[in-house]
Amino acid sequence: MGHINGCLVDKQHPEPTAEKNSPIVTSVHFLDERSGAQYIWGMIFHLLHIGINMKHLNSVLVSMLLISLCLAGCIENENSINEVQHDQTLSDFVVPDPDVYQCFEFEGWDRCWLTYFPENVNLSSKLPVIFELHGWAASSFEMRNYTSITSLADEVGAIVIHPEGLAIPNSGAFGENQESWNSGVCCGDAKAQDINDSGFLIKLINNITEEYPVDENRIYFTGWSNGCQMSQRMALEASHLIAAVACTSGYLGFTDDSQYSPIPIMEMHGVLDEIAQYTNSGRLTFFEEDARTIEAIQNGAVENLYDWAAFNNCDGPIADSNDPNTVYSIQRFISCENNTEVALFTSYSGGHNLYVNDICDDISYDFVWSCLGNQGLYDTHGIMWDFMSRYSKESGDETE
Repeated sequence: MGHINGCLVDKQHPEPTAEKNSPIVTSVHFLDERSGAQYIWGMIFHLLHIGINMKHLNSVLVSMLLISLCLAGCIENENSINEVQHDQTLSDFVVPDPDVYQCFEFEGWDRCWLTYFPENVNLSSKLPVIFELHGWAASSFEMRNYTSITSLADEVGAIVIHPEGLAIPNSGAFGENQESWNSGVCCGDAKAQDINDSGFLIKLINNITEEYPVDENRIYFTGWSNGCQMSQRMALEASHLIAAVACTSGYLGFTDDSQYSPIPIMEMHGVLDEIAQYTNSGRLTFFEEDARTIEAIQNGAVENLYDWAAFNNCDGPIADSNDPNTVYSIQRFISCENNTEVALFTSYSGGHNLYVNDICDDISYDFVWSCLGNQGLYDTHGIMWDFMSRYSKESGDETE
């Protein structure tokens, strides 16, 4: 027998006993309000069954009424205890320095990332998380500077995680010793060494949700180029963890959907993309031997849209929604499994860089592509966030 904030609880939960015409002795174990009520009524019927007289029954009814009132107080007190413990945990939480790598060892490699918490963060509520994956030969710091996603984070109150791919000297890959992701048919060191980037990112998701005030139902992935490819691979391999994906300038290069349950997917692409061409991926074959297949060469923005429509079991042979304007269009399959959708954003004048900012500093190979951004014609992150944030794992549907 013990006390919790003045509420009497029997931790052993013994069976109630009563002898005819003797004082009533009760041992009560309340799991919740419903089970407590069931217990009380069960006790009354038991007493009537054994033949208790009406005088004693009246006493029992008064006692049961008092117990039920205590039960309500116990439930409220227990909720208060949980809230206090939650608040104490949050009060002990230290927001990570956004300019310092955090790392853990994974399969023999030190794997690192940057964490950004929004300004004026409210730690009393759980926050959505955006994983933004860099492109080939870009670090976490560079990706954050290129895209300025932290402005969006401050606006919508989201945590941003910038994981970093491995740069491996003497890997034998084209462009070795440059950060990359093993997204399937691409890219660089990660592909050459068959790095388990999916496993690293899944472990990172689990660590983040355990250590940070994260809404596990609102974990989103985005990325650029090779990072977009990797985000789409993560959709196939970690759909149980990810609510939605929206990324730019990269096609899916991985096709094992054995672990996939449909989630919303948007890919954004420029008609004038010089690297991952809008019509097909033929240019990629100059850099990646594994991309020299008919399937990879044929894969373009529209083909990528239809591949995802097939993965998501969408209705109809063609996209059932098209929203054009003078600058871009958005084609959508909106009748898909799990109440998901698949979308292709097409920028009529866009190249490989669809972000607002120019990405021209310290780029050694800018002679093969235009590093200019979209010059403010549209808000890339705003469009991706509007798409992703409508979805949550909790409901499986669009959020309010």
